[in-house]
This record gives sequence, structure tokens and C-alpha cells, in this order.
Amino acid sequence: MSTLTSGDRVTHPNQKEWGLGKVLSATPDNLDVFFVGAGRKRLSRTFIELEKAEGVASKHRLLDNLIETSELGATEYLTIPMVIERFSAAFPDGFEDAGFIKQHRDANLRGHKFCTQLLSEDEFARLIEDSDFAGVCDRARHIESSTTLLTKSERKALHDTLELPACQKLFAIALQKLLYGSEPEEARFKHFLRTLSILELNKWPFATLFSFIRNPQQSAFIKPAAIQNAAKALCWRINYKAEPNWKTYDAVLRLYSYARTNLLEEGWMPRDMIDVQAFVWFAAQK
Repeated sequence: MSTLTSGDRVTHPNQKEWGLGKVLSATPDNLDVFFVGAGRKRLSRTFIELEKAEGVASKHRLLDNLIETSELGATEYLTIPMVIERFSAAFPDGFEDAGFIKQHRDANLRGHKFCTQLLSEDEFARLIEDSDFAGVCDRARHIESSTTLLTKSERKALHDTLELPACQKLFAIALQKLLYGSEPEEARFKHFLRTLSILELNKWPFATLFSFIRNPQQSAFIKPAAIQNAAKALCWRINYKAEPNWKTYDAVLRLYSYARTNLLEEGWMPRDMIDVQAFVWFAAQK
């Protein structure tokens, strides 16, 4: 026990349900440990001898992405099973619940359908080739209007900008590259952010809406308050900054991947990121 130091991965011999833990701090008398299945615990070295985990047994995605120690006491920690219990209380049939589908899926799927029809790769290429940038922006506004992702003020800001001829070419070309470009996702995302900065639309909802609607199997929509609160509840470090950036976006994608894997292990079958995202956001609800 005396050899355990900050950062070590451990298990509690008498509390196997707590799962793997990470030593946050160590003193001669006590250990401050975060356990995946139980949250933060202060343990006396006198009464318990934790077992050190090494190699493959010491790996865990949550512990690899854990929020800063100073933040761990600021909110109630929720395990994925705890969120499932809360989610089930609201939607007894899980992701198949009629209420869930109405609240969280219908509008997003409607937007996805319109996007695949109005701004498919071939159709988008034709519009750009014809220099019909206004047509691209008209379709983008129609797609956004079919969803409920933006607030009224966000919708107005986006639509007002896309009605300006001076902005339409910039936006249309950047959106095509984001959705269908050949560069790696990170490069396409960063290019889109640079364009949004020029258009004075550099906010998370605008940065992530269209990729999420077009590719709900793999992309995320970021609503700042919801994702920050959910990440805190799940104790996942997302490196949040108000200005959209790849580091935060990538961390959110890792969080969703972690949640998706855990849901599958619990026998739940999320269809796409629409389901996973709604589930993660539910962790933020009181």
C-alpha cells in the first residue's frame, strides 16, 4: 500500500462493484481515489489495502479522460447504469419509446432526410459547378428549419447571414468541403470554423449542426450548456472552450463513443448519435 502514488490504477478487494479506480492523491494516512463504479472515495491506509492494477487491467477510457481533481466534487457523479435508470423512468421503452422518438428523433431524422435529398454529394457538386451558392444557402436554411436544434435567435442569425450574397459563396464552398471533402475530418472541421469566423457565426451550434444532420451515425451536435453539464455529471474531460475548436469536438466524440459502448454492454441498442447524444444530455437533467 505504501507504494501507491497519484495516477496509479487500483481496485478495492472488498468492493469489486466499484470497479477500477485512479489514485487522485496520496498521503501517509489516506488515499483519495476515483472509482469508475462509485465515484470519489477517501480511504484510510490503515483499514484497507487496495490492489494495484497494471497492464491491460489498468486501462479504462473514463479514467484516461477524467476531469480535473478540483472539479470532481462540484457535481454529482453519474455512472452509465445510473443514467440508464433515470432515462428509463422518463422513457420506459428506452430508445423505442414513443415519447423519446417524438422529442428527440423525429425532427432530426426529418432534417437528415432533407439533407440527403437537397444537399447530397452529387446535388451539392452540381450547385457549386453552376455557381448557385444562393441555392445552397436556401437549401441549408430549409434543412435547418426542419429541425429543432437551434434557438430562435440562433436561427435568425444563421438565416440572416445566409441571405447575404456576399456570404453565400463562402458558406456554400466551406459546407461542401465539410460534408464531402477528401481531407481528414479534423482539417475539414477547422476549415469550416475559419469560414464561420469570417461570417461571424463561430459558435458551437453553427459549427456542428450540418455535419450532425448529414452524418448522424458519426457526428455530434454541440449545445454548450447541455454538453458541459453532461460531461461534468459523467466526469469526462472535454476541454470545453466557448470558441469552437477541434480538441473539444474530438473529446465530445470520445465521450459519445464511451457512452455508446457502455449502452451496448448493458443491452441497449442506440441506432446512431441521435440516440447516444440524447442519452448523454439526459445525464445533465435534474
